[in-house]
Amino acid sequence: MKLDELYDRYGEKMYHYLALRLGSSEDAEDVLQETFCRLARYSVRWALVRNPKAFVFKVLRNEANRHLVRRTQQRVVGQKYPEHQNLPVFVIDDAAENSAAIISQALSQLPDDQKEIIILRIFQDFSFKEIAAVCGLSINTAASRYRYGIEKLRSSMEGKV
Repeated sequence: MKLDELYDRYGEKMYHYLALRLGSSEDAEDVLQETFCRLARYSVRWALVRNPKAFVFKVLRNEANRHLVRRTQQRVVGQKYPEHQNLPVFVIDDAAENSAAIISQALSQLPDDQKEIIILRIFQDFSFKEIAAVCGLSINTAASRYRYGIEKLRSSMEGKV
């Protein structure tokens, strides 16, 4: 599959996943570019790929994880990052903006493994089978993490929305 076809098919969803996962539009753009550079180097492997969507998002997830590790290492050596970055919010009115801010705050408090699965399931419309393939988990583990994350979201958002 050609890179322009991949971008046309998955580019917007990839960007939204990264923006939610990384909490920064700028970081999302950088990691998206790195992902497509890596995909360009995988040209030989495309003949072996059965599920292009899962493969692309697995590469994307790996690049996001690399970025998060680098960011954590930079923090350790003294570079400062804001402790609470607001996730990008795409809103129409004030009520929607308030709800999105509450949801973003609640998502940011989840463990990374639960947050990632919720983002893939709800915002990217992945099946649990696809999530399992992307994250290298069993379908049951993906479903359990989703369920636990949703329960935590519900309890943290009670009475706020």
